[in-house]
Amino acid sequence: MTSATDVAETYRKADLRLRLLLFGDGSDTPPLVRGEAPRQRVTNEIRHLRDAFDALLLSESEARTEVAEAASTLEKELRQIASLRAGTDHSAPTFVTPAEAAALLGVSPSSIYRAIRRGDIDAVRSTGRKRGPIRIPESEFRRLLESGPAEQG
Repeated sequence: MTSATDVAETYRKADLRLRLLLFGDGSDTPPLVRGEAPRQRVTNEIRHLRDAFDALLLSESEARTEVAEAASTLEKELRQIASLRAGTDHSAPTFVTPAEAAALLGVSPSSIYRAIRRGDIDAVRSTGRKRGPIRIPESEFRRLLESGPAEQG
């Protein structure tokens, strides 16, 4: 892919050659194009100009496509970051407290704590120590919701 500066330079050179053919340089070259050979040269220079314009349009179109693709990728990444910050990313495990679980399941919090001690409900301590807040993983909570409140009592 040619750069925009190369295309602009090609256009500038072709434009200069065409102006010299049509108008002359003011001292040595006559300003009018006469005869078949000079007309062919003008035609060739016009073709060079057209090719330079086509190359410029193509490079601009490719640049716009690249910018659009980069913008689309950036937008996806920003949406992903926003969802992570908003807490709507479902790939990270989320937890509920025993009190929240009890309220949603329609049982008492002590029933949830008893089920955790018996091993009926998998739970983790958020500090990793023997003492500390207990949290129930979302996957375990969903299992409890599907099984119904009769098993937790």
